[in-house]
Amino acid sequence: MQQKKFDIVVIGSGIGGLTAAALLAKSGRQVLVLEQHDRAGGYAHGFKRKKYTFDAGVHLTSGCGLKGLAGGQIIRKVLQAINQYDQLEFVQVNPFALVSVADIEVELPSSIDGIVTQLAKLFPDERQGLKALLSLCLALAEQVAKCDDVMATEANNIMQSELNLLLKYRHCTLAEVWSDYITDPQLKCIFAALWPYLGLPPEKVSFIYWASMLMGYVADGAYYCAGGFQVFSDSLVTGLKQAGGEIYYKQKVNKIHVCENKVQGVLLESGEVIHAATVIANADMRQTVYQLIGKEYFPKRYLTRLQRMDVSCSIFVVYIATDLDLVQAGAHHEAFYYDELSHALNYKKSMQGEVSWISITVPTLVDSSIAPKGEHLVMLTTLAKFDQASDWQQEKTNYMQKMLDFADRKIKGLKSHVLFIEAGSPLTMQRYTLNQDGAAYGWAVTPEQVGANRIANKAPIEGLYFSGHWTTPGGGVYGVSYSGVQTAQKILGLTRQAELWAVCAAAPVRL
Repeated sequence: MQQKKFDIVVIGSGIGGLTAAALLAKSGRQVLVLEQHDRAGGYAHGFKRKKYTFDAGVHLTSGCGLKGLAGGQIIRKVLQAINQYDQLEFVQVNPFALVSVADIEVELPSSIDGIVTQLAKLFPDERQGLKALLSLCLALAEQVAKCDDVMATEANNIMQSELNLLLKYRHCTLAEVWSDYITDPQLKCIFAALWPYLGLPPEKVSFIYWASMLMGYVADGAYYCAGGFQVFSDSLVTGLKQAGGEIYYKQKVNKIHVCENKVQGVLLESGEVIHAATVIANADMRQTVYQLIGKEYFPKRYLTRLQRMDVSCSIFVVYIATDLDLVQAGAHHEAFYYDELSHALNYKKSMQGEVSWISITVPTLVDSSIAPKGEHLVMLTTLAKFDQASDWQQEKTNYMQKMLDFADRKIKGLKSHVLFIEAGSPLTMQRYTLNQDGAAYGWAVTPEQVGANRIANKAPIEGLYFSGHWTTPGGGVYGVSYSGVQTAQKILGLTRQAELWAVCAAAPVRL
């Protein structure tokens, strides 16, 4: 049997891996993506049940528009580079979230002035502090966006002046910063309402990563992919294939071959060997190091650091189809409902298996095509810990019922109008992604584990790279898209993002 050979093999087709693969194929490399599931996308995949198309885990993303945050729009830039942007429709969602806590319900629009205006009606004494805090978040997000290019100059004085805020706040959590600007507990609760997108409350989450995520929605805009996020994942696959790349589904990798500290290729579960001098692991990092390669190939310091890293929590999602009139019910595309003012307490309760908050997502309010006429799709999401249930298959129904009861209090009549219901537990997340304990964000996004503090894209084995939420800069659709761009740049030896776009633009278009 003739053994296949590629320039680059990508293990896993999450958005980080697909982004790197499509860009590298466009640049002229022979690229193969290997996916153990039957479709691409990782947490951004979609699935069909009866007449309905559900998103597995993604509700919104930023970075899809033609303008916004300075240095932003990374998803749009990637899709343009692989000639796919015009094939997709991104629907802007503005306001991007409703927040409900105690007796307050407030919408968050996609502009700093809009948020200040909305919240100053409720907290007039906090107007100046809130505006200053949001302005700081914007300045930080802009520094994050240009960080790689500035670091590439290797000029210390430029780094100190251009990245001064990143250097100042790199060790801070959100809770260590916000008290300098806002004081009202209710305002803090509303301001930090999107913390579940990063899986950690204000007392634990990186302020820099938080600011970057929030400004994605505020300054870059919040978007839903028409047809569901599987359409977005598939467009990356199309870009990969049009550039000459390939993707094999239901192909699990058993081993990454290494010889003399150089990658040689991969061994599939089927027994097939594929040769490649470069391998990108868009997969659980510890599994890659310990199971696919072997710890004997890595420096002890690297292994020690790997063992010290904290894995993020998982999620529990309930997927519902309903014939309740959700427009009449006043539902939103994205809404966060909190029983407790303290997000530290909301997080603690989640980790103990209690439901004191959920997010309710109704994508059919912005894209009616994904369900039959007169029906809506609803996703109920909360955070969960893998080991909070001894048997998730047994616990699943009970947990699903708790979340449905909570949602019914917020959207009256939902329980009695359920046409279809199914749930995904941390065990489900682990099964489909192979992530340890169904981790939803790779490593937890604490100040010690984001950006330059996360384990780098380039591994200490020649030809081995990582992309996705286990490597820099962190989790979320935007974060892993950025990770794929970083990985592609490193493999091509490009120091600036603009050089990558130029390489892709100069490549011949294949038909």
